[in-house]
Amino acid sequence: MWEIEEMGLAIHDLVDGNSHYIDDYLAIYNELFPQYIRYAPVMRRRAEQVVDAFADEKWHQWLLVIHGKPVGVIGFLYNRKRNVGILMDFAIRSAWRNVQYKEFPSLANLVLLLAMQQLIQDAQSNGHLAPLCMAAEVEHTALLQKYFEYGYVEFPVEYYEPPYTPELAEVFGDKDKLDKIAFGKMYLGAFQIPGHPFDHKNPDIIKAVLFALLLDHYSLPVGHWLFLKIMQETPEWKDDLKS
Repeated sequence: MWEIEEMGLAIHDLVDGNSHYIDDYLAIYNELFPQYIRYAPVMRRRAEQVVDAFADEKWHQWLLVIHGKPVGVIGFLYNRKRNVGILMDFAIRSAWRNVQYKEFPSLANLVLLLAMQQLIQDAQSNGHLAPLCMAAEVEHTALLQKYFEYGYVEFPVEYYEPPYTPELAEVFGDKDKLDKIAFGKMYLGAFQIPGHPFDHKNPDIIKAVLFALLLDHYSLPVGHWLFLKIMQETPEWKDDLKS
């Protein structure tokens, strides 16, 4: 658990059997991400079950609590295979978004930095100095503009978010229904890890992020139309998709 006592902030990481606050986490998630509530059973299972220490993805589900009140959630992961962090979900209740602490103008700014510090620890446990970046899919232009203020850079790619992960298909039970959900066009980019900037046009960085998402997280088959599109645009990656 992360704590900043002087501001009354406690962060509970609800994974690997730490499920005591999972109902508070899901209540905020349902309130602020109603369009993705289908993932709630996956999040609950992720909190309740012991993790596989050798899995490609190391998850964090942080519940943000200030003076005993749940105020926000942030879900992110470290991909051990690609050395990439991925921000999946991040939302703070409106009454708490302008909380300031020292040089941080908002709670979001502080929490993003703490998440990146966690990813640095994860990367170092995996033999790296730091992760390449903390990638994030972004749906709305307004959020994209806000993320720019926090150091986010957009990749020059056309990206679509797949509608479900293998974990969701396993717990959902009705894959045919999931298959009817459309791929959503998104902005794709990343937050630069403090002290470890990168070129947002670097093809190796972009490839690592795309493969961490589409191959490892969503488990798309390499014959999928989205991969065919990627191979058409970047044919030099074709051999990498075979490995």
